[in-house]
Amino acid sequence: MSARTRWFPATPGSLPEIRAFVRGLAGESGLHGDDARDVLLAVSEAADNAVRRAGASVVGVTWEPRDHAVLLTIEDDGVFDLDAGTAARPLGLRLLFGIADEVQVRPGKPTWPGTVVRALVRVWSRAGVPDLPAPPGRPCVLLLDGDRFSGQSLAAFLHAEGYDVTLVTTVPAAQEALQSPPALAIVDLLTSHGEGTRFAAAARTSGVPVVAVSAVEPAAHVADAYLPKPTHPLRVLAAVRDLLSPDP
Repeated sequence: MSARTRWFPATPGSLPEIRAFVRGLAGESGLHGDDARDVLLAVSEAADNAVRRAGASVVGVTWEPRDHAVLLTIEDDGVFDLDAGTAARPLGLRLLFGIADEVQVRPGKPTWPGTVVRALVRVWSRAGVPDLPAPPGRPCVLLLDGDRFSGQSLAAFLHAEGYDVTLVTTVPAAQEALQSPPALAIVDLLTSHGEGTRFAAAARTSGVPVVAVSAVEPAAHVADAYLPKPTHPLRVLAAVRDLLSPDP
């Protein structure tokens, strides 16, 4: 799917059309669930800001698929003006900063009208990504992380490194996934108000190696490896490789 751009009159009546445009592109790109909802909400609110607060005459929305991501551009020919006395970001920008990996904003000025917002949103639900068949011998990794966005990023990284990753965000979902034992589990111990710690200990007792990720070092019986949070994906990869393919 190539990049798609559409321009709309900057009127309240265009907002449903903008939402329909983005919703259709999300469907064509294979986005579903939370990914589609977040992208739609962020674009909708950013467009609403352009219509109601920038004094624009037109609003453009560009959708550009990338590898496991979507580059969104929302632009207009107006000058964005915050309400007097407030320094808070408008809702559309707050949403974009919350869901996007990269955000660039070029605010319009009276001498240079035209506000441009670009956001790179990494997604896990694109068609073909979560359901890629695992090649023979591809290790299965269970990833439990209550932060869906950081979990998606790590899952995509590990998938690119040759692992078949099942991402869950709650302990009950992890317990269900454990019925088909993975080769290894990566567990954010603070998931589900600290219940991740109990799950990690149970998984390890059942014979599944555990890489624990937490701001607080766990007891020895909880995990086979511990990484302080936040941690770089490369350190996670090193721990996974060490447990699954230890040096002789």
